[in-house]
Amino acid sequence: MPGSHGTAAALEPIQIAFTEPPIFVLNPSGYAPLAGQVRFATNIPSRAEIVISDGDRTWALPQSDAFASHHELTVLGMRPGRAHWLSVSALDEDGNRIDGEEVIEFATDPLPEDFPPLDLRVADRARMAPGVTMFGLRKSAQSGAKNYGVMVAVDDEGEVVWYRDFGQTVGDVKRLRNGNLIYLTFDHRAVEFDMLGNVINQWIAVDRWPDLHKEDKFFPVAAESFHHEIFEMANGNFLVLSVETRDLADYPSSDTDPDAPKGTATVVGDVVVEFTRDGQVVDEWKLLDSLDPYRFGYGVFDGYWERKGIVDSVDWTHANAVVHDERDDSLILSLRHQDAVVKIDRKTKSLKWILGTPEGWNAPWSDKLLKPVGDVTWQFHQHNSLVTPEGTILLFDNGNCRTWPFEAPLPASENYSRVAEFEVDEEAMTVRQVWSYGGPGEEASYCPFICGAQPLPESGTVLACFGGMLATPEGAVSEDPTTGIGSVRLVEVTRDPNGDAAPEKVFELFIDTRDESRGWDVYRAVRLPSLYA
Repeated sequence: MPGSHGTAAALEPIQIAFTEPPIFVLNPSGYAPLAGQVRFATNIPSRAEIVISDGDRTWALPQSDAFASHHELTVLGMRPGRAHWLSVSALDEDGNRIDGEEVIEFATDPLPEDFPPLDLRVADRARMAPGVTMFGLRKSAQSGAKNYGVMVAVDDEGEVVWYRDFGQTVGDVKRLRNGNLIYLTFDHRAVEFDMLGNVINQWIAVDRWPDLHKEDKFFPVAAESFHHEIFEMANGNFLVLSVETRDLADYPSSDTDPDAPKGTATVVGDVVVEFTRDGQVVDEWKLLDSLDPYRFGYGVFDGYWERKGIVDSVDWTHANAVVHDERDDSLILSLRHQDAVVKIDRKTKSLKWILGTPEGWNAPWSDKLLKPVGDVTWQFHQHNSLVTPEGTILLFDNGNCRTWPFEAPLPASENYSRVAEFEVDEEAMTVRQVWSYGGPGEEASYCPFICGAQPLPESGTVLACFGGMLATPEGAVSEDPTTGIGSVRLVEVTRDPNGDAAPEKVFELFIDTRDESRGWDVYRAVRLPSLYA
């Protein structure tokens, strides 16, 4: 019987007792100052009950149904610069309980001196999706702080409850199915880590790091680069964005001058790479095989990949998002410099449809254009396209230029960004805009780069990351991320699926210290149900 040892006639049930008394270690990895670990052991299998208080709040660790004799449990949710009290109890399988002899007291350090103020302006907790908001905090390029990168989680009161300094710019961040987190670096690596801050696995684009993969802690992946997004598939494999180059003759040299001379160009085309957890490439999809390599939008000659080592190159597609659509086993990609979201069959690698402005598409690609139904405002230079639980396409429409070469672009001072949702009818090959939030109008903010959005099904809201609002030192709107001073607006809004009711803000947090000429930006933000899952 549970809790009994030996024969029932011969022995009384053993009383639960600590064989190793509870101890608490704050920041055991040395990397996550607001994370800790409780350790203890009992003479018979038990489960833990752990309660923490900081004087204002009291919360308990999520309980596990599993029983064990040895326990190492992660403690999360502390705020910086506070005293905390932690109590530990253990229960055996019969419900018998033993409490730790004393409450454990500890204090967390304040946030680093260079951490920016977080300005919470709206928090309607009754309508917000529960959980914590996580994002990678970066200093604007103007600051010159290329090695600054702190991942942060804030609670529904806008208070920091977890952070880790990675010492490098943090890009895409996601929670994996095993509970760990993964993010992309800007030097072509993917890093998996746990909430204690321990690095668990790293994968590298071996073509960029030909020697680094010899170290045991790296899984080499046969890819030219990792950039912008990594996506965990249901089968446990990863999708990541990489690139290839091809030299194409008679290529234009300007996106502003139609009479500029043509010549041979090194065109950078995006490649989707699928690889296993041990780094083995399963397949790849080359966009230069799927789309017109001579079609281009504004920005292709801005030198993005030149700054990353591909000399005299043309940034043709500049993909920044890829997801696997399990409904029909396809890939959906956001192509910034094509002002298009495209869908590709994963097995046949054939193009299924194109969502975006019809300008510049010739046959046979023009046959794949989705035709607008009703009032559709096309997206431009978008980020973070994804499939919602309802099967619609949600994306962040940055809005750069809001036109196609060689028409005059919309000035930054008049431009706006927004979150937009589209419903695609694949049989009719049509698209309908069902919802949007942002500009134009009173809620307008212009973010010429990065940013994203996340549907939150539990509350029916959408979290929007206006993570790249730029201004000149004089305060004018800017669209140059190399010189503009950045600020951030994270906002959660209501979403009427019928599109009748206007979005209402239920959460809004600003990161804005431009008066100090430093500036901040956030690549993307995500709402996690909790720090634990």
